[in-house]
Amino acid sequence: MQTLAVPDLINLFAPGRRRALRHWRLAALAAAACVALYIGWQLARPAIVDQLAEAFPPTLETRLGQDMLRELDRQALQPSELSETHRARISGAFASLQAPHEGAPRHRLLFRSSQLGAAAFTLPSGDIILTDSLVLALPDDGAVLAVLAHELGHQQQRHMLRRLVQEAMLPAASAVVLGDTNWLVSSMAARAPHLEWPQQAEIEADNYAADLLEHNGLSLRLLTEVQEALSGAAGTTGATGTTGMPGAERAYLAIHPPCAERLAQQRERSAL
Repeated sequence: MQTLAVPDLINLFAPGRRRALRHWRLAALAAAACVALYIGWQLARPAIVDQLAEAFPPTLETRLGQDMLRELDRQALQPSELSETHRARISGAFASLQAPHEGAPRHRLLFRSSQLGAAAFTLPSGDIILTDSLVLALPDDGAVLAVLAHELGHQQQRHMLRRLVQEAMLPAASAVVLGDTNWLVSSMAARAPHLEWPQQAEIEADNYAADLLEHNGLSLRLLTEVQEALSGAAGTTGATGTTGMPGAERAYLAIHPPCAERLAQQRERSAL
């Protein structure tokens, strides 16, 4: 039987090794290219989001919010069960607040009941949705005003529009180009009440709320009272909450997460 010497064996398998090595090199280059593209996309994404949000004309932004409201009213929201007197008292107090800056953001306060629990959020149209559960979970109307001032801060910074664009960039781009918000509404309407705000957005909304409260002679302590009241209620009422709905207070804290930096800034400013 003929045998091959060691050098012959090496030469026999060399082409296969070279092909495998080329394949591994190509795979490594492809992986590196994918990583580079991903990093580049993540770096460029905030700028793209800002540009898309700025490209929304006010009329389209209003239409987007109104279409989202109709979808939410159809799927998740019901008419408020608060008394008309209670709603009128809160609406009147909120309407009487004078904006701390020129060009106050457009807004409209709407009361709703919902299985969402204790929630407040602002649509791109300026419609501020306030649920009965949140009103009942707060200690007084002053705390409710602090929540509404915070939501007005989100509207002033156009946070909801920017978040919608970030979460659904392709439907948002289509809305800007075609002027049709249907795709964006179907993609994001149901998710809007559950979007968690990043810490920077919460701080910006807090700053506007503090300016608004201070400008109208109201205590800045109201902002910290909201977080403390809801955090305390969520921690002591157990699974069912005080309103009979699971995690009612936690619903607000989930989308407006408290953090040490926010509370520290609020307390520091209220102490001045």
